[in-house]
Amino acid sequence: MVHFRFPIHQLPSALQDFATDMETIVDQVFNKGDSQGESCEKPNASFAYTPALDIFEAEGSYSLYLDLPGVKSESVKLEMQEERLVVTGNRESRPDVEALQIHRNECSTGTFMRSIRLPKLLDVDKIEASFDNGVLHILLPKQAKPQPRTIEIRKV
Repeated sequence: MVHFRFPIHQLPSALQDFATDMETIVDQVFNKGDSQGESCEKPNASFAYTPALDIFEAEGSYSLYLDLPGVKSESVKLEMQEERLVVTGNRESRPDVEALQIHRNECSTGTFMRSIRLPKLLDVDKIEASFDNGVLHILLPKQAKPQPRTIEIRKV
């Protein structure tokens, strides 16, 4: 795995996530197929493809949209793994084209995985997901920010 020259944990948390994601991207590009560079940060090492992802933020939530055309909702699995939301599934190949000569084959088939590092202040018990017309929509509600409060000091 590629490592930055300075300790990532000294960065603010938003930059830590960015730095870790950049390490992952660089690692995937330069160590593709390298068995010695194994890392849990290489989510698509054994998967056929990675679906496209859009993330939007509103005042009270995040919305994630994954494009999964040709995927049946029954073959999609959504899991929480520590501080990550992991989407896995399978897009079956077209059975009627196996005997045909292929001129262009751009549509990915097989298993896929997308691992998304979640922000710290989420209400994970209220995450919702829906699947419509090949698009998986995941709604991630934010937790209410802790409000400052005065703590009474008692005399002993």
